Amino acid sequence: MHELAICESIVEAVLKEMRTISPPPRRLLRTRVAVGVLRQIVPEYLAFAYEELTKGTAAEGSALELIHLPVAATCRRCGWQGEKFEDIFQCKECGSGNVMITGGTELYLESLEVEQDEQPQHQGLS
Repeated sequence: MHELAICESIVEAVLKEMRTISPPPRRLLRTRVAVGVLRQIVPEYLAFAYEELTKGTAAEGSALELIHLPVAATCRRCGWQGEKFEDIFQCKECGSGNVMITGGTELYLESLEVEQDEQPQHQGLS
């Protein structure tokens, strides 16, 4: 279950980011994480790990939302670029097997939604 190790890093990043928000948030409502489909993360395992790892922290009780990012590729032969849903080893345009995967392996903290002064605020990350 690699989700536990991944989630440890996510929770660490969330708590670090929360310390940078000024004024300090009342509470964390939602954590959004972008995940490429090639990461093969089981959402239920990640959600369980998140719930367990946030217990007793400033992130306890917050929701984890996953944003699924598709596989993207570029054909080295014809230059086609786009999202791949079928066989990821062949170009949709020319059928060449000479493709470079350019998306679908991402994994990053996308944003935090916090509550400050009774109003939820969205904290995008760069």
